[in-house]
Amino acid sequence: MTSKPKLHIVSNRLPIVINHNVEEDTYDVTPASGGLVTALAALKKDVTFSWVGWPGSEFNPIAEKVIREKLANEHGCIPVFLPDRLAVPYYSGFANGIIWPLCHYHPGEFHYQESEWIAYQKVNEIFADTVVEGVQDGDSVWIQDYQLMLLPALVRERLAKKGLHDVKIGFFSHIPFPSSEVYRILPTRAAILKGMLASDLVGFQTYDYARHFLSSCTRILGLPTTPNGVEYEARTVHVGTYAIGIDPTKFMQAVEKTSVQARIHELRQRINGRKVYVGVDRLDYTKGVPNKLLGFQEFLRIHPELRSKVVLIQVAVPTRIGVEDYKTLIQSTNELVGRINGLYGGLDYVPIHYINQSVNFEELVALYAAADVCVVSSTRDGMNLVSYEFIASQTAGHGALVLSEFAGAAQSLNGAILFNPWGTEELSQALYDAYTLTDEARKQNHEKLFRYVEKHTAANWGSKFVADLHNLVPSVTRRLPRTNLDTLLSKWQNDGKKKVIFLDCDGTLTHLNRPPKFAKPSDDVLETLKSLSNLPDTLVFILSGRDRAHLIDWFDGKYLGLVAEHGCFYRHPNAPEWHRLAEDYEANWRADVRPLFQHYTDRTPGSFIEEKEVNLTWHYLNADIEFGAWQAAQLQMNLEGILCHLPVSIVHGTKTLELRPSSVDKTSAVRAILNDVAGSPQRQLDKDLFSDGRLKDVTSMILAIGDGKTDEPVFQALQSLPQAVTVTVGKKRTAAMGWVEDVSEVQSLLKEFADGAACK
Repeated sequence: MTSKPKLHIVSNRLPIVINHNVEEDTYDVTPASGGLVTALAALKKDVTFSWVGWPGSEFNPIAEKVIREKLANEHGCIPVFLPDRLAVPYYSGFANGIIWPLCHYHPGEFHYQESEWIAYQKVNEIFADTVVEGVQDGDSVWIQDYQLMLLPALVRERLAKKGLHDVKIGFFSHIPFPSSEVYRILPTRAAILKGMLASDLVGFQTYDYARHFLSSCTRILGLPTTPNGVEYEARTVHVGTYAIGIDPTKFMQAVEKTSVQARIHELRQRINGRKVYVGVDRLDYTKGVPNKLLGFQEFLRIHPELRSKVVLIQVAVPTRIGVEDYKTLIQSTNELVGRINGLYGGLDYVPIHYINQSVNFEELVALYAAADVCVVSSTRDGMNLVSYEFIASQTAGHGALVLSEFAGAAQSLNGAILFNPWGTEELSQALYDAYTLTDEARKQNHEKLFRYVEKHTAANWGSKFVADLHNLVPSVTRRLPRTNLDTLLSKWQNDGKKKVIFLDCDGTLTHLNRPPKFAKPSDDVLETLKSLSNLPDTLVFILSGRDRAHLIDWFDGKYLGLVAEHGCFYRHPNAPEWHRLAEDYEANWRADVRPLFQHYTDRTPGSFIEEKEVNLTWHYLNADIEFGAWQAAQLQMNLEGILCHLPVSIVHGTKTLELRPSSVDKTSAVRAILNDVAGSPQRQLDKDLFSDGRLKDVTSMILAIGDGKTDEPVFQALQSLPQAVTVTVGKKRTAAMGWVEDVSEVQSLLKEFADGAACK
């Protein structure tokens, strides 16, 4: 009997605090507080879940056993124990020293070290080993944040080895995802994207972050995307936005407590009627605390009449104290506070009350409630929940919210006064606007803000993501096996029947990253092709979009059959004559199309025109990937208007747009060749060739390998033949029977196949 499907939450840290009683040598485990804990607490009513994560410290083996049992029995947690030699470079090094500053648009703050990347990979692998131990088909795995960006792929890989294919994986990024131009700075950019793309659902706080992720997938990996998904390895990876919230009831109830009300009254008496601006931030360079102080200084300078009427209470919670960059930030912030207080303060007035320590929850709520204005000046923030907490605590005061436009919350909180934290004068003006806001405007703004905070809670965030993950329709794409040497050799029989091999050229035998004239296969590839053609009863054909001149130059005298211009021409091995399938082809349309092609070539740097005997091709492989695709779409629309009444097809290939006869493609050539092999005197394409059994009598193996859209019709045509093996290059949605990774794998597989078949 199978157990009920479970949800497995995976985060860097477990939601617990472990205290070691040294005298008794015991370990006390208490629940931790935090936004993620609050968000997921509501799920326990509907979903059974376990929580996998790092306890935060290194323990000896005996302590690990005790803690593991206590966590499992009392808290439903599964610990991932890490030695400090890995934890430090993984967490402080790569996660917080590389990914954190990059994603917050501070690339100058990181110094890449290969050893930290290795530690990051290793820790993600340790997490993966722990996660898959308790997962079964039907379960879901929800991975949290930037410390574990490689984990979805590692978990997926291990589950596949265990034969578990019905497990949904979600990933949520709590921090911003930068634009592709910033993200591409990261040396390990591709590996991290591929790690995330093994998920079924990838979530972000705002659509801006999702859009940047999608753009990076296109620009860095060359993947097709839509506004809500990515096509990757024959799957659709769904991408969504889920703005996290807080538990507003917790703050509203706290405000009503007698002790908090007393503290609010005390704070207001000490402030002595002044307007209070409050800021609550971790002292991190992404929070913009110095920007806030400089803006407040400018506010006091421009409005001397307000110097004794306003005060800023800034709570700056220390973080990462041991890191040198943070030491510098602490020092510069302290100096800035001292300078401003020295300039504008006096014996009875201190403009800035600076609290460089954390405050307890009741004190925090009292500060929020006593304040007239909350100032959030983040230079970049995933969401920033301080703004939500302030709104929830303002049950009576209707305080104004001055919010950086670079905080994720700015896209949700309609009613806040937005500003650019890099503009000191703009921040100063926002502070003044908050000061002069009428009571009616304050009330209206607060009502809008409170409605949003009350509706979009942390619990709703967690429930919505999990519901969307559970409701994803599984991909209908079949699981494609990877083609290996055994697959090919199992079809090979030295039985006197013909073995016919069809090989695409560009993207299969050679890489796509060169102009046509430089795309000639290497001597090693040519030698492998010759070895294949020397096998008994074997015919090898090159299926190419190149013209005849190129193919003759590259392959003539190599005992190969050739197919040119995607099926317009073909010839058999060791035969001088070419057969033309594009008969009676009228190409008067070229005069109309050529200027249009040239127009788009001039407008698209990196593109060029390849004019062949029959076909006309516009290449944009070397153009900007997004601009090139957009230009190709525009060109196609224009061509459709010109060619709509002509027997000409517009074929969108791999970074190409080709015009060719509607009646001809690679399948036409394959049919004609196999028709010849079957001994039929007919020159026309035989529609019954693949179904009437003639090929079975004369062929024992038909192998087709290709990488692009033009090869798919060939794969489809050969599907019904039991002697056929079809292979696509790269894992994708395909009609092929199997796949290989890349051109290098094609080359090595063909060489091994030629050697192995020769020995049978």
